[in-house]
Amino acid sequence: MDNLVLLKDEINQLLARYGVKFGIYKNNEFHEQLFPFDPIPRVILHEEFQELEKGLI
Repeated sequence: MDNLVLLKDEINQLLARYGVKFGIYKNNEFHEQLFPFDPIPRVILHEEFQELEKGLI
């Protein structure tokens, strides 16, 4: 885990170099963004994931 934190900037540079992106719609417009690497995992509660799961399916 410590290595991921130390290498965060380098990993983000590689993601940008290789064009790792995702798209979102905001105000009915499509926006493309670089996919950011975050070494700290995001915790999603079971109840929140159940709601997200409906849209992911």
